[in-house]
Amino acid sequence: MTLTSVIEDFFRRQKWIMFPIFVLSLILTIASIVFCRIRGFSGMENAYSFNLGADVVSMAICTVLLYSLAQDRECYNEHTRTFALLISSTSFVLFTDACCWIVQGIKELRVWNITANVLNYSASLLLIFFLWKYVFTALELRGRFFDISSMIMNSLLLPAVAACLINIFVPLYFSVDSEGVYCREPLFIWSQTYLAVGLVIVVIGFFLSRAALKEKLITASFVLIPVANQLITGYSFGLSTEFSAMLISIVLVFGVVVAKREQAMIAMEKELYEAKVSVMVSQIRPHFMYNALTSIAMMCQIDPATAQEATVTFAKYLRGNMDSLKQTKPIPFGQELEHLKKYLYIEKLRFGKKLNIEYDIQTEDFVLPQLSIQPLVENAVKHGVGMKKKGGTVKISARETENAFEVVISDDGVGFDTSAEIKDDGRSHVGMENTKRRLREMCGGEIRIESVVGEGTVVTVILPKEGQKNEDIVS
Repeated sequence: MTLTSVIEDFFRRQKWIMFPIFVLSLILTIASIVFCRIRGFSGMENAYSFNLGADVVSMAICTVLLYSLAQDRECYNEHTRTFALLISSTSFVLFTDACCWIVQGIKELRVWNITANVLNYSASLLLIFFLWKYVFTALELRGRFFDISSMIMNSLLLPAVAACLINIFVPLYFSVDSEGVYCREPLFIWSQTYLAVGLVIVVIGFFLSRAALKEKLITASFVLIPVANQLITGYSFGLSTEFSAMLISIVLVFGVVVAKREQAMIAMEKELYEAKVSVMVSQIRPHFMYNALTSIAMMCQIDPATAQEATVTFAKYLRGNMDSLKQTKPIPFGQELEHLKKYLYIEKLRFGKKLNIEYDIQTEDFVLPQLSIQPLVENAVKHGVGMKKKGGTVKISARETENAFEVVISDDGVGFDTSAEIKDDGRSHVGMENTKRRLREMCGGEIRIESVVGEGTVVTVILPKEGQKNEDIVS
């Protein structure tokens, strides 16, 4: 496992890391401003002053972009994660570049000048790596070419960084004379080898990618702007615009990222709405309504009072299903539980003593998508105890663990073989898939199913605490 893969894996698992990265970028920006105040601009060449100012302004922009990403954890995906790594590395490159200009020409700070330049060269390599990574992510490049290019970029990165570190002891790419003045050495061109390799791989990737032409052109502009700047300036030392050009590309990237996030959110809301409609329809399908009304009709002759209560309960149940279409956020578990009890009350009228209901509710202090538990309970009733000649018991439990809240639906019905191929019955299977998707997308939850033929089934809904919403935004 490479260092970069370790970094990416850490980012993938720890969504909260976005905020500390923003804070770090903010600290670097403030530190560079403080250093500028201490250093002052007297005796500094105009070109150096421009470079320093451009670095500080660019760092401030990077910090703002990172803050925007840190505020929206809902759209944290591979595309956003790679972009955040690209901005973070850019921010660090800008900071080290600013430090280089601050200490330039101060002989007492010669060692710091060498150190700052070594860090700048090394950070630039990391920036190139994440630029390559972002392009491949944006173009959705996978397969053999991705594996080969990943091996090349990873295998060359550490030797390239090591070559930069050599400059601490041997002036390989640059030197700093006794007066504290930086100058490039003849081998400087070799420090651009990693950049050249990365660009060649990216160009090949453009031709191999099956992404839409529009997507290719947009992504190409992110690469061409800094490359064109390098060709125009001819790698001349003095007035430096390479990182400013890179920042222009990143701002363009940010605009595309925001647009994609908006499109993804619209698409997700549409899918969730369709899923909720599907779930609602599955709960009020004609067969269920027929059984409920038939049970109530029978009660009208046997027990009018119970029939009246059942009618009111059934009406509230139907209203709850219709109201679910207006609900766009997770709801408190207590609210879901009350609706579930209305459903089980109606089923109890039908099954009578063949259906026993037990509750073990240890906590209600969490939220979940509306109508996400009922399809699971319905399966326990219909396909579990309902298929057993003597009936059985359905138990609903809610508990809190160290990292999550869990809702457990267990039954002692007929059970089933979890390894067998799922039969597509057009209703229960679709309802289960919709439930899984809504739990995953709205709360980061998952469903685990354990079943033994002839003994029963246990379905566990796991809701990570980090995926819980604040109560003030849950209606």
